[in-house]
Amino acid sequence: RRRWRSLEEAAGRTLDIGHSFYPFTEPFPSWREEWHLDRGRIPMISWNGTSTEAINDGVHDRLIADRADAVRAIGRPVFLRWFWEMDGDKKADIAGDPAAYVAAWKRIHGIFTERGAVNAAWVWCPNATAFDVDAAEQWYPGDAYVDWVCADGYNWPPGRPAAQWETLAEIFAAFHDWGTARGKPMMIAETGVQERDRGEKAEWLADVPRQLRDDLPGVRAFVYFDSDTIHPWWLDSTPRSLDAFRGLAQDPHLNRRSEGDPGG
Repeated sequence: RRRWRSLEEAAGRTLDIGHSFYPFTEPFPSWREEWHLDRGRIPMISWNGTSTEAINDGVHDRLIADRADAVRAIGRPVFLRWFWEMDGDKKADIAGDPAAYVAAWKRIHGIFTERGAVNAAWVWCPNATAFDVDAAEQWYPGDAYVDWVCADGYNWPPGRPAAQWETLAEIFAAFHDWGTARGKPMMIAETGVQERDRGEKAEWLADVPRQLRDDLPGVRAFVYFDSDTIHPWWLDSTPRSLDAFRGLAQDPHLNRRSEGDPGG
């Protein structure tokens, strides 16, 4: 909570989306979602996956129903991002093939619908790189089962020495093309940049509003990964980077809350 207060003080406003991650078996919503809602943020629940084979066999139906009941009980809109980055190597053992993943998504979605958890907006979110190689479509559950389409992508240098420095628009261009054709509201749910040469991170962050406006106009929700998981992505890694975040947060293009509400 202290981190949230610090970032919002720097931003000069309440941030729009409160993003929390949950393992598959951990109960949610928790105090985090209530806290975000009470402070005017929309919660986004990133619910990690488990074996799609087990889901499709009905092993977890009771657990899924319990989660649906809890989401319904919260009584306010939330984003629900189940099994993100399903296309990546890290999750291949549990994701199964695309057909198994799609079937599992539909089963979970169906249970939520049957239990009346219609306040959940379903966010489908592969890696941005899946769109670069036309690999994302096969994982798509279908328009009737998805409310928002999404991608995760990072500017990896210098943490990955062989990676090329990329702008936000370069990372998400293929996703944006795909999402525009699909016609669903688009979200960037995870992105980040590290410090490399002096001032580069600040410049990268400062240019985000222009790129969202000019190059990625279909993106209606932008969520930064403020963390040191794997690499140091912190927004306040230097005073210049924090100043750039402040400018980003106050830019009019990123202050259009009604366009980013879960209902789309």
